[in-house]
Amino acid sequence: MTARADYLSRQRWFAGGREVSISQVESRAWIREPTDGFGVRLELVTVLVDGIEQTYNMPMSYRSEPFAGLEGALIEHDGDYFIYDALHDAHARTALLSGFFGADIEGLTYTGTLPVDADAPTVQLTAEQSNSSIVIGDNLVLKLFRKLGHGRNPDIELSRALTDDGCTQVASVHGWITLHDEREGDVDLAMVSDFIRSATTGWDSARASFRDLLADPDAEASEAGGDFAGESERLGETVADIHGRLAVLFGTQSWGPTELSALAGRFDERCDAAASAAPAVVPYVDAAKSAFTVLRGLATTVLAQRVHGDLHLGQTLRAIPGWLVIDFEGEPAMPLAQRAGLDSPLRDVAGMLRSFDYAAQSVLLQTDTPGDDRAIRWAEHNRLAFLDGYGGAVVPELLRAYEIDKALYEVVYETAHRPTWIDIPLDALKRLLRDDA
Repeated sequence: MTARADYLSRQRWFAGGREVSISQVESRAWIREPTDGFGVRLELVTVLVDGIEQTYNMPMSYRSEPFAGLEGALIEHDGDYFIYDALHDAHARTALLSGFFGADIEGLTYTGTLPVDADAPTVQLTAEQSNSSIVIGDNLVLKLFRKLGHGRNPDIELSRALTDDGCTQVASVHGWITLHDEREGDVDLAMVSDFIRSATTGWDSARASFRDLLADPDAEASEAGGDFAGESERLGETVADIHGRLAVLFGTQSWGPTELSALAGRFDERCDAAASAAPAVVPYVDAAKSAFTVLRGLATTVLAQRVHGDLHLGQTLRAIPGWLVIDFEGEPAMPLAQRAGLDSPLRDVAGMLRSFDYAAQSVLLQTDTPGDDRAIRWAEHNRLAFLDGYGGAVVPELLRAYEIDKALYEVVYETAHRPTWIDIPLDALKRLLRDDA
């Protein structure tokens, strides 16, 4: 592998794969020419992952001399320059934002106005997975999209539409950066939105609740001081409000037997792909497909619309005014065009229900606590509270199919990234498929 491909393969935001080879490195724009020994360049790195092309956004910092503190971000020395990941370089981060303040950067368009000074301090966040983010000043965050696709990024599209609609349950969008590509269409590189400094992620809040429950061995989920059900219900109300707004803003479709049969087919394909990527899935393929087959016989009509696409507790913030939902980019592994398609809102509901189980089970795993039935009861307690808050008609067979599909995805993810966590989705898969075993 080249130095760039080697660096890429070690990043948390890299989608991964069994076979990775570099296909192309494109130098698309000098954000700052290195005339004085320091420059910043936008580079797109395309790799073949299991035979499929993936393109990544990798802005580079070029320095004629090694720069103290950036040793961990060094990609290579090409004979003239020490080349770093620009997101780790404070001077490069400032240069990357310069287009919002009047700098003319050929090939890039900066849309929007940022309510900060051009020299506002920046800090890189370290908890990202599929993207990279930097805090600007006190109240803004730039999210750099790492895995790229041609067309409007759903995070910009949906977040901007909800912002313009007056929705206070999302982080307001202030601007975005786009790369011009006359051959295949423009590519969104980054977006800037409000940074809610005082907020806590739903993931952290939920885990804290379950830890409080574990601290009282005689308590049940509804009795412990950390009962989370009230928050879960309010979160359900928030998600329902956002879904309602998206339905009005982008329109809906009705899915009948034909569309539900096609959905079952897509689930079958994802199941086969999961079994190929994660051997632990193989024993459950037949039962999963049996659950998906039920959709082919449903004599009902369901709503399809724009959805979040990758909703879980980590995509929510608990702020002083209430819940916010963030990161409308969709499931990172899916092509951009698919993420912008219509789907049942139950995909989002299923993702959140799985997240309650994950939160509790992860606490048991990380504290080396033996299996505790209270984790299952806590998750069910919050599951019901979320559904109460969400309201509306839920087709149980469809919701179950989405939950199984999500659990299969989780097994694949843990196989590739956190093998010691694989029992969390596997145990959930067993419970979800018990009726078909």
